[in-house]
Amino acid sequence: MFLLWLGCLMFMASCALSLFIVRKAELGAVKSLHQSLHHYSPYVRYMQDKHDLNGIGFAQQLTRHIGGLSSAGIAFTALSFIGGALLLLGPAAEAGGPAVIGIGWPVLTFFGLITASALASLASAVPTAGGCYHWALSAGGRRSGLWTGWLHLMGTILLLVTTNLLLADWIYMVLEKRLGYAGGEELRLILILVLFITQALLNVRGVHELGRLAGFTAIVQLFVCMAVAIFLVAAAWPSMYPFQMLSGTASPSGGETSLVLGMLLLQRLFLGGDSIGQMAEETKDPRVNVPWSIFFSALMLGVFGYILFVIVMMFFPLGREGFASYLEIGSWLAALWDRLGAFLSGIMMLLILWAVWMNGSISIAAASRTLFAMARDEAAPFSGKLMAVSEQFRTPLRSVLAVTAAAASVAVTLKAVSASGVTPQSMLAQLAMLGIGAMHTAYALPIGAKLYGVFTNRANAKLKGPWHIGKYGTAVDMAAVCWLTATGLVAIAMLDPIVLSVLLCALLAASCIIEWKYRAMLKKSPFKVVGSIRFSRRSIDECIRIERKFPQQ
Repeated sequence: MFLLWLGCLMFMASCALSLFIVRKAELGAVKSLHQSLHHYSPYVRYMQDKHDLNGIGFAQQLTRHIGGLSSAGIAFTALSFIGGALLLLGPAAEAGGPAVIGIGWPVLTFFGLITASALASLASAVPTAGGCYHWALSAGGRRSGLWTGWLHLMGTILLLVTTNLLLADWIYMVLEKRLGYAGGEELRLILILVLFITQALLNVRGVHELGRLAGFTAIVQLFVCMAVAIFLVAAAWPSMYPFQMLSGTASPSGGETSLVLGMLLLQRLFLGGDSIGQMAEETKDPRVNVPWSIFFSALMLGVFGYILFVIVMMFFPLGREGFASYLEIGSWLAALWDRLGAFLSGIMMLLILWAVWMNGSISIAAASRTLFAMARDEAAPFSGKLMAVSEQFRTPLRSVLAVTAAAASVAVTLKAVSASGVTPQSMLAQLAMLGIGAMHTAYALPIGAKLYGVFTNRANAKLKGPWHIGKYGTAVDMAAVCWLTATGLVAIAMLDPIVLSVLLCALLAASCIIEWKYRAMLKKSPFKVVGSIRFSRRSIDECIRIERKFPQQ
């Protein structure tokens, strides 16, 4: 019970921390010289963003269609909120018991807000399509940028694969239960391919549609959250289950428990909020809209996730109907929705399917922008092809197709080699641990490089945008690096020995390739220097000549 009340205090501390950060960030924005020009015409605002990008050395090839609401929708949809409740809450609770919510979730929320604040500060200072790659490049140099870019790309692809594998299994379960159709492994593979193909088609169309759909999806997720909470409370009324049950660490199946493993599985929900940072070149006034979107998406996930997950865990005993394990929370929710009738239950299923599908779509968008940015800097193979931008859709088409093909190949291979029809939980756990390890390292490198610059009085210590929390930023960055490093190491330590051996060999090969690429890039003429940021050798006149092929629509 003591740990449960400590978790409640941690959650209240998270709420207080969010208010403190919001206030300090507002004061920092007021003191900065940045002007959003909201009262001017869209053309004036576009020219401000374009000249800001030209000053770094990049041409405005991608279209700027993402506004403030759309950017917030993309950041929140990138966090697997509803998908986590349906697909990851069960395995997490099975591993660590209800305490993963009563104790673990407040801890994840607290450090999730700290990490989001540190990333938001970097996004405000470096508003480019490279996201983490360019943050690390500007703060720590080319070698740090190469490592961060590839780790972030691989981590995003692994999280995308995990999401689509879980979603394909869930769709198959629904089809089998409602239609009585069992198509076997062929149907599962077809579902996986359909998910990737449809997500790629949306991304080919560009961010205009993606932003609008992401805003709608964010509203859908909040609606589903409230609907599930109200339905569970109404279905159990007047019975109430004790809040104290959230302090338990035992699984009802009696298996081996691990609170840390459960927390790490739920940590996946906090990954991806920086996706809007990879689309900064397509966002209006990115130095302000992107960081606020990153921070508020983490805050909304922490608060609404706590409400939803607490209610689900407390009312899981309601109408168990043979569901003996927390692994079956998704099936239990589907069985409860059947009480609403076929029509309403079907609507709820479609809304959840849409939310998880959009999560995967945004992962493709984020990974493709990272690959595009690295190719534009000649830091990726086949750079000349991958850096190409479609003149019709104004999107890095080849990078989108390359990311989708790579993720789909991994997903199909894993599904084909799995022993049973449903993707084994052990495989999903290994994928999640790999993704967390890669993403946390990609987050920690630019934040750590920024801290190193502060402590050594290097020029990049001035890496600051209009969104910052002043003198408290260093303490927040230190806490974020410690948290990301500790959780990343724990995630890697939980890998299977065979997987860990393969990972070490891959890292050894990657270090050789990255070092070779780094030395090859050093032989070229120096990058253009803008303040403390080195990105491109192009002059503004060269950028303008490139932009003539890509007029704004």
